[in-house]
Amino acid sequence: MGEEEAEDYSDIKLQRDSANIRDELCASIPLFLYKDGHSSQPTRTRTWVKQSNTAKLAALINTFQEWPQLLDTSLRSVTEPLVLAFNEYIQHHPEHYLQPPPADVDSVEPLPRAVCKLLYTLCKVRGTNVISIFFSNEPSLPEPMLDAFESWESRSTEGNLDPSSTANTLTWKEKYIMLLWLSHLTQTPFDLATISSSDARQSSHTPPMSPLFKKLPGVAQRLLDLGFRYLFSVSKEHDAAKSLLVRLCMRPDMDRLGLKQSCMHWLLQSLKHLLDGSEPMSIHRLTGGLSFLAGFFKSCDGISIARFIMTVLDYTQNISAAGTVHTKTAYGSAAVRKLVVKIHRASAIHLLSGCSFSADSETDNMTLLGNIIDQLMTCLGDRDNPVRFAASKALSIITQELDPDMKEQLLDALADKLRDDLGETGNDTVAGDPLKSDEEYPEQDLSTADPLQWQGLILTVSHLLYRRSVPEEKLPMVVGLLMNALDFEQRSSTGASTGSIVRDAACFGMWSVARKYTTKELLRVAASEIRSRRNPKPHSSVFPVLAAELVLTATLDPEGNIRRAASAALQELVGRHPDVVSRGIDLVQVVDYQAVGLRSRAMSDVALQAATLDDVYLYALSDGLLSWRAVGSPETAIRRQAATVVGRIFHLHGSVPISPLVQRIEEGRAQLLDEWHGLYLALAEVIRLDPGTSCRSITTRHNSPSRQLVQFLREDGPISIDDIVAKGKKAYLAAEALCTMMSALGESSPVSVVDGIRESPQQTRDSADLKDFEYHLAILEQSYEYSMQIPPGVIPAAAVSAFRQLHGSNQRQLLLERILYAGKDYMIQRNPEASLGWIAALGGVFQTCLESTPALLDNFRVPIHDALVSRLGEQSNWLSKTAAQGLRSGFNMMPLHQALLHCLDDRSVANSREVGSEVRTQAIETTGSFNGLVHWNEAQRVEIFGRVYGLALEKLDKIRDRAWRCIMKYPDAVLPKSNRCVQILYIEPERMAALSTSSVMYFNFMLNFCNDDRLRLAMIRGLIISASSGGEALLSAARLAISRFVTMTSPADADMFYDSLLTVIRAEIPTGRLLWPGMEVLAFLLDMDVTQGSTNEAADWLSTTSLPRSSSSSTEWQSLMHSMSTLHKGSNLRNWNTLVQVRLAAAAALFLLQPEAGLGQAVCA
Repeated sequence: MGEEEAEDYSDIKLQRDSANIRDELCASIPLFLYKDGHSSQPTRTRTWVKQSNTAKLAALINTFQEWPQLLDTSLRSVTEPLVLAFNEYIQHHPEHYLQPPPADVDSVEPLPRAVCKLLYTLCKVRGTNVISIFFSNEPSLPEPMLDAFESWESRSTEGNLDPSSTANTLTWKEKYIMLLWLSHLTQTPFDLATISSSDARQSSHTPPMSPLFKKLPGVAQRLLDLGFRYLFSVSKEHDAAKSLLVRLCMRPDMDRLGLKQSCMHWLLQSLKHLLDGSEPMSIHRLTGGLSFLAGFFKSCDGISIARFIMTVLDYTQNISAAGTVHTKTAYGSAAVRKLVVKIHRASAIHLLSGCSFSADSETDNMTLLGNIIDQLMTCLGDRDNPVRFAASKALSIITQELDPDMKEQLLDALADKLRDDLGETGNDTVAGDPLKSDEEYPEQDLSTADPLQWQGLILTVSHLLYRRSVPEEKLPMVVGLLMNALDFEQRSSTGASTGSIVRDAACFGMWSVARKYTTKELLRVAASEIRSRRNPKPHSSVFPVLAAELVLTATLDPEGNIRRAASAALQELVGRHPDVVSRGIDLVQVVDYQAVGLRSRAMSDVALQAATLDDVYLYALSDGLLSWRAVGSPETAIRRQAATVVGRIFHLHGSVPISPLVQRIEEGRAQLLDEWHGLYLALAEVIRLDPGTSCRSITTRHNSPSRQLVQFLREDGPISIDDIVAKGKKAYLAAEALCTMMSALGESSPVSVVDGIRESPQQTRDSADLKDFEYHLAILEQSYEYSMQIPPGVIPAAAVSAFRQLHGSNQRQLLLERILYAGKDYMIQRNPEASLGWIAALGGVFQTCLESTPALLDNFRVPIHDALVSRLGEQSNWLSKTAAQGLRSGFNMMPLHQALLHCLDDRSVANSREVGSEVRTQAIETTGSFNGLVHWNEAQRVEIFGRVYGLALEKLDKIRDRAWRCIMKYPDAVLPKSNRCVQILYIEPERMAALSTSSVMYFNFMLNFCNDDRLRLAMIRGLIISASSGGEALLSAARLAISRFVTMTSPADADMFYDSLLTVIRAEIPTGRLLWPGMEVLAFLLDMDVTQGSTNEAADWLSTTSLPRSSSSSTEWQSLMHSMSTLHKGSNLRNWNTLVQVRLAAAAALFLLQPEAGLGQAVCA
C-alpha cells in the first residue's frame, strides 16, 4: 500500500471509529481531573496527574487533526470539565502548584499544566476562536487568574527552587492558554475599575507608558503589564498577548482614559527605532509590534486612526522596499510580510470608508488605495504560502468595498496576469468530436507559468466568487480561468508536483460558484462563451461543463485532497441547483467523497461508473485519461492502470472514437518516454478489447490493419528498439511498451487452423513478412534484461504473440530455435535478469506449442524441458519461480522431481523480504498441474506431496490455499482411497473446497493426516510456524487444533506426535530456523498440561542438549523463557546461555518445583 492509500484508509478508519474515540475521551476526562471521577458529580480535584495520562488524552484529541469537525458533537463535554477544574484549582488550590511533586510517584505534573496542554491541543485541532467560546467569563475570575499567573511566574524564576526539576517551571503552553483566557475575560461588560480590588497586588514591572499607567485600574495595569512583557516573546504566547492588548485597548472605559492613543504612539515610536537602526533589529520585536498594529487597525474605526495611517503606510513601504540592511532583514521574514499585508488590508478598508487626513496631506485616498492594491498584487506571487493566502484574502475584502467599475478593472487585471503565462501549442481536439480540431480552443501551454503566482491569482478569484464580488457578466471569463487552473500541472526538477496548489485553489473557486450563485444566474451563462476544450454542446448551459470538469478532477487527479475537494464541489453543484445537472443524484452517489479517496478506486471504479451515466462525463473522462493525469502520469503503476481503464471505457462505449489516442502517437504529441509508454499501453489495451475497430482507426490503406500498424510502429513509431538497446535509465519502459503492443496485436490477429498449424487467412504458409519476424524477435531479445522491472506476464505474452503472428511451421520452428539457443549466451554470461526473461519467453512458447502445434516440439521437447528444469535449481528464487511457471506441462522426469523439491523448500530472503514464498507458490501450482503422476514412484510422490501437506499448514494464507487445492485435486497421491479423510475429499468436494484454511475445522481435519508416518514430520514443520508466529486468528486456530488432537487421539498417536515434534526441534538445532518456534509450541503444550508422559522426555532432552549460543531476537528469548517456566528440570541451562533473564526464569521454575534442593540459587550463581 502506498503512502496516499494508507492515508486514505486512515481517514476512512477515523470516520468509522470517531464515535468510539469521542466516547473514550469523554469518559476519561472526569477520571483524569477528579479523584472521585466515577461519581455523577465529582468534587475532589486532583493536584498532580501523570504525564502519561496527559499524553494519552492529547493523542486521542490529535486523532481528529485531519478531520476536526468530527469532534464537534463532544466538544462541550470535553472542554467544559477542563475549564471548571482549572477554575477550581486557581481559586482554591493555587499554592499546590509550586510544591514539590510526590516522592512515591514518577513523571507527574501539576493539574493546571496538564489542563493547559489539553486545551492547547484542542486549540490546535479545532481552532482558537472555537475553543475560547467555552472559557469561563465570570467577572470575578480575572484577579484569581492574574494572582496565579504572577505567583507561578515569579516563584519559578526566583532561583530557590530545584533547578534540575521542570515541575515548578511555567511552560509556554500554560502562558499561552492563560493569556488567551485573560483576553477573553477583558470582554466583560463591566468597567474594569468596578472589578478591581483595592488590596489587589500591584505590578512589579514598569510599563512603557508610566504617566498613564498610574491612572488605570489595578486589573488593567496587571493585564497591560503581562501583555507588553509577552508581546515580543519568541514562542506562541505573543499571539495571545497581542489579542489581550488589542481587546484591552478597545474597551470603552480604557479608551476614555486615553489608552488607545497612548499605545499607538508608543507602538509607532518603537517601530521607528527598529527600522532606522536606533535599536538592534529583532524579528521577534518587529513581528510583535506589527501584529499589535495590525490588530489595532482591524479593530479600530477610521476616525480613531485617521492621523496614523500615513505614518503606518510609510513604515510598511520602507519594509517592502528593503532599502536598508535593517529593512532587508525584516522583509526576509514571511511573518513580517504577512503582517504588512494585513496592515495594508485594514488601511485600505479605512481609506474606502472615507476617513479624512490631516490638512497638509497631499495624497488623496484613491492614490493610496491604488498603491496598496499594486503591492497586494505583487504579493500574490510571494514564495511563501501564508503571504499569498493573506494577499488573496485581502484583495477579495477590498474588492468587495469597491464600486462596480473598479471591480471589473481588478478582475480584468487578474485575468491579464493569468493570460500572460499562457501560450498556444497547436490545435487540440474537442472532446465532443475528437475527429475534428477546433482552432477556437487551442491547448494551453503552462510550462512557463509560475505556479506560485497562479495559485495566488486563482485563490483571489475564488475568494471574490465566495464573496459574490464577480459580476454576472464576468462569470464566463472567470469559469474559463478556473477550468484552465484545474488542468494546471508542473513538476520540479526533483519530480515533485508544483501544480497541485493551483488545482486546489481552483476547486475552492468551483465550490464558490456552485454555492454563492443562484440557478437563474448560472443558467444565463452560455457555455459557448467559456474558453474550454471540453465543451460537448457549444450552446448548452454552463452546468454540464462544470459537472464534467469536476467529475474529471474528482476521479483522475493525482492528489487525494484535490479529488475530495472536487467531489465536495460537485455535491454542492448538484445540491444547490437541482434538476439541471444530468443524472445529478446518481452522479454524486457515484463520485462520493469517500469513494474518490483512493486513487486506484477513483480511476478504475468511480470513473467507469460516472462514464456510464451520460456522454458529457464520458467525453470528459476519455479526454482526461489521455492527459498528464492518467496515461501521461510520471508514475508507472498509474499509467498501467490508466491504460486498462482506457480499454474498458472503449469496450463499454464502442461509439467513442480513439482518434485522439492514435493522433497523439502519429503526430508525436508526447515529449517524454513515460508518456509514450502510457500511450502505447492504452492503445494496446484498446486493440486487445476491440481489435477490428482499433486497428482500422490507424489506417485503412492495407488489407491487414494489424500488419499495417506493425509496419507503422517499426518504421515511424516514437518508441523504437534503439530505446531499449540504449540501456538508459528508463529503457525498461520502452521494452514493456513494445512487448505489450506485440501481445495485443497477436491476440487481435485473425487466425485459422489448417493441417494442425494456426495460420492467417490472408497469408500463405511461407509468405510471412521477415521484417515483422525480425522486428518481433529483436524486441523480445532486447527485452530479456528488463524482465525484473516489467510485469511478469508481459514477455511470455509477447513471445506467444510473435509465435502466433508467424504464418508457417518453418518460421515458427525458426522462432523456437532462436529463443531456445539464445539462452546459452545468458548461461555463459551468468546474467540472471536476462535469464529470467528468456525462461519466461521459452515457457510461454512451450505451453502454446503443446496446446496448438505439438508436432513442432518433436525436435525441441527434451532441450526445452532440460533448459527449464536446469533453472529450477538455481539460487535465484525469481528464476526458480519463472521456470516453475513454464513447466506446467505433462513431463515427469527425475530432474524435475529434484528441482521441485528444491522449490518447495525455498525460503530465501532478498531485501528483507521472503521472496521464497513466491517460489513455493509456483512450485505448488506446478505440482498441481501434472496429469502424469504415474511416472513417479511412491517414494518420489511422498517426498513431493509430503512437502505440499506441510505447506498446507504454514502461516501464509496464499500458500495454504494453493496447497489445499493441490491436495483436493490429488487426494490419493500418497494415501490410499480407503483412508477416511481421502473418502471425505471424494464424497464432499464442494463442502471441503469452501472450508476456510484459517479455521479450526480446517486444522482439525488436516491434523488427521499426521497419523501417517510418512507425512507427520513434514506436516509438523509447517504446523510449528502457524502455531508460533502466525496472526492472532491463525495462531488460536492452530493451537486449539493441536490441543484437541493430542487429547482426543489415542495415547500411542499422541506419543508419536510428541516424538516427531522433538525430532523436528533436534534436527533444527544446527540451523535454528524452526528451533525457537518449536520451543514455543512445546511450551504451549506443557502449559496446557496435555503432554501426559512426554513431559519428562522433553525435560530430559532439554537438560542434556547443548542449544546454540546466539544473538537471537528478543522474541526468541521470550519463547525460551516461556519454555523454561514450564519444564521440571533445568539444572544444565547455565551451561549454554549467559542471558540473565533466561537464567532467572529457570531459577524461578526450579525454586517453585524443588525449593528444598536449592537449585534456584545454583543456577543464578
